Amino acid sequence: MALSDLRREMVLDAIAEYDLLGRDAFLERYGYGPARDYFLLHQGRRYDSKAIAGVAHRGVGGRPLRADEFSGGNATVARALIRLGFEVTTPGTAIDRHSVEDLLQKINSLRTATSPVTRAPKRHQPLTLLWAIGRAVRGEERLTSWQTTSAELRALIEEFGLDDDRPNPEFPVLRLHHHGLWDLPGHTDAPPASGQVAQRWMRTHHPDSGLQAWVHDLVTAQENVRAQIVVRLLTVYFHGVDLNALLARVGLAPDGGSPAPGRREITTTRAIRDSLLSEQVKRAHDHHCQICGTRLALRQGFYAEGAHIRPLGRPHEPGNLLCLCPNHHVLFDRGMITIQDDLTIVDMVSGNRLGTLRLAPNHEISPEHLTYHRRNIGPAHGTEDRTAPSAL
Repeated sequence: MALSDLRREMVLDAIAEYDLLGRDAFLERYGYGPARDYFLLHQGRRYDSKAIAGVAHRGVGGRPLRADEFSGGNATVARALIRLGFEVTTPGTAIDRHSVEDLLQKINSLRTATSPVTRAPKRHQPLTLLWAIGRAVRGEERLTSWQTTSAELRALIEEFGLDDDRPNPEFPVLRLHHHGLWDLPGHTDAPPASGQVAQRWMRTHHPDSGLQAWVHDLVTAQENVRAQIVVRLLTVYFHGVDLNALLARVGLAPDGGSPAPGRREITTTRAIRDSLLSEQVKRAHDHHCQICGTRLALRQGFYAEGAHIRPLGRPHEPGNLLCLCPNHHVLFDRGMITIQDDLTIVDMVSGNRLGTLRLAPNHEISPEHLTYHRRNIGPAHGTEDRTAPSAL
């Protein structure tokens, strides 16, 4: 049962199955707990190193190792994987000594001012982050001139900010800098993000700026992490906004384009509304079905469908969207599957519980929409506005 007998192709085979099933289903299938310290880093993604090594061992002994049959850590699993040419790292050293968890924690702990008129959180920092992430996706330079930054952020704030938001791009840049997400190279004297002092400092120094290098590397390399950040920002800060228009405006459309919502002809006419928002939700889940964990592999990439919980398009928000495989999309749209408030999945034909809805960081499902689905969708109620489920 020696891990020294592992070969690289065995590990790659285990990684492929992990990608296909998703983390939770993979760990559950083979009886492993989540890694706490050591992770395998492969093609920009992180994997639970002990689980991968244990499952890969089936190529040696004919079956995967159980978690209690060997120990993890630097002297065993890490050594074996490094010997095969893989990188093994702890969460705090994943990319330039920063991890995915570091980034998500910083995004989730943004401190924004509150509008005195609407009591809603102001949108300056979220808009700045979305703009910078869009630049990263399009392959543009990480740092850009203050002239470009200020002009583009001013326009975004005027278009998508709150009614009482002043288009002052100085403040979000400085706030994000002091929060550890924004880089002002060569400047160690940046003032607090308030008042005329901040505005005067920015006008005087005209600094090049952009996302911190480690943040830029993570959102560029890890599509699912990038999408989890985008979904979080949209959910928290942009109620009542046309999210598709916002995503298109900052360049976060599929394949870098900005397709307008429309319709396309297939066997039936299927709506393509909400395609940009749906794409972010699917990417947040790495295209794994939230019900069964399946991820369909096509020649063009992985495939899943965005499914509205309430009937199509009402409302346009992440909390009303699920990432599902085609089979479970149809069953959910017909009310043959429902989801309880505790995220238990129920087969309405047999009454059996099918498990728990799979989640991704920062994609929160609205209990209000789940309640609506249980009360209004399905054979007992008629199937409201779902005669042609759309693949979003």
